[in-house]
Amino acid sequence: MLKKYFALFVPLFFMINCSSSEKTFAEKEIVLNKLSVEKFGVSFQTTYNADNSFALVVEKAKVTSKNPNPFLRFFIYGLGESKIIFEDNVAGGLASWKNDAQIEVAITPGTVSTEEIGKLYGYVYNVISKIKTDRNSSTLKQNN
Repeated sequence: MLKKYFALFVPLFFMINCSSSEKTFAEKEIVLNKLSVEKFGVSFQTTYNADNSFALVVEKAKVTSKNPNPFLRFFIYGLGESKIIFEDNVAGGLASWKNDAQIEVAITPGTVSTEEIGKLYGYVYNVISKIKTDRNSSTLKQNN
């Protein structure tokens, strides 16, 4: 009888161990937070896309009267891949989720001529295709 239970227990034990090798969302989040602290210290904000497959981590720089447009530093982390898939920094701006697969980076321009009024500065980055597109719709480049 003991051999019968042992024979059932061993395969069950291996199935449980093999299925639990995938990290949980909470474990992936801990890894992401450690990476974010290494890059930005404690001054960062993390937002996830709708299905929590990608995270946008933005350094929260202080706006001061001497520096009204501080550098925007951010990275996009693929939770499924467990790695940074895109990273950038620009002089002044905002980065946010446009939809489930795209990050919109709005850059604050310096002096703007009259011909440039109404132009959107910045780009959209697609986390799936890894293509960076100008906010005015012409493709910039593909990142691999």
